[in-house]
Amino acid sequence: MNPSFPSKKSNFRVLSGELELLIMEILWMQGPLPGRNLYLEVQKEKRIAYTTTLTVLDRLSKKGFVRKARDASKIIFSPDVSREDYQVLVTGSLVQKAFETSPDLAVSAFADLFSRMAKKDLDRLEKLIKEKKSETLKQE
Repeated sequence: MNPSFPSKKSNFRVLSGELELLIMEILWMQGPLPGRNLYLEVQKEKRIAYTTTLTVLDRLSKKGFVRKARDASKIIFSPDVSREDYQVLVTGSLVQKAFETSPDLAVSAFADLFSRMAKKDLDRLEKLIKEKKSETLKQE
């Protein structure tokens, strides 16, 4: 059985790197895997070298997304964050980078996105903004 992975149009595929997300999806669906088995699963979706898979796993480990554990003669990789936490961290990082690069352009881009949202989502966003402003005022 071949698991269903996010489509190529998935926002998180672009935000976190296609290979990073693919590896994370495999680990979330299948649980801890030895490096070789994980590589074979990646091969079902994308033709890459074994060393590339190991490089991406090392990067994910350094970011705190994947845990490495030695089991006899092999290394077992497992997800160290939930899918939801991963999405929050990746999205938060992207938003932070956008504001660090150009706060004015970031606000403009967000305003453009918000203009295309459904009214109920805009109402929810407005409520969240009010809550955050209230929290900020209390801290000052």
